[in-house]
Amino acid sequence: LILFQKGQTTTPPPFEIFFCFGEEWPDQKPKEKKLITVQVVPVAARLLLEMFSGELSWSADSIPLQISHPDLKDKMVEQFKELHQLWQNQQRLPPAQVEPG
Repeated sequence: LILFQKGQTTTPPPFEIFFCFGEEWPDQKPKEKKLITVQVVPVAARLLLEMFSGELSWSADSIPLQISHPDLKDKMVEQFKELHQLWQNQQRLPPAQVEPG
C-alpha cells in the first residue's frame, strides 16, 4: 500500500481474503468452481486504498463500519478521521524546499 501511495507501483495491493471450506485449496480448480468460498473484504484496507488512490467515496463523519465491539469501532472511526485529516493537510502543503548546506 505504501509503494502504491508513493507511485512506485501502478498495481494496487489486493486486500480481499478468500476462504475455501470442504475442499483442498489451492489446487488446479479456480475458486469460482469450489463448493463453498467466502470473500472477506476488510473495511479498513478498502478505505485506505480508496483514500490513497483518490477514489475516496466516504465521509469522515459517517464511516459505515460493521464491527461487533463498539469500543473498537469508536477507536477505528476516530483513527480514520485523524488519518483522513492528516492526508487532507498533506495534500494542501506546497512541495518542501530543500535548502543547500
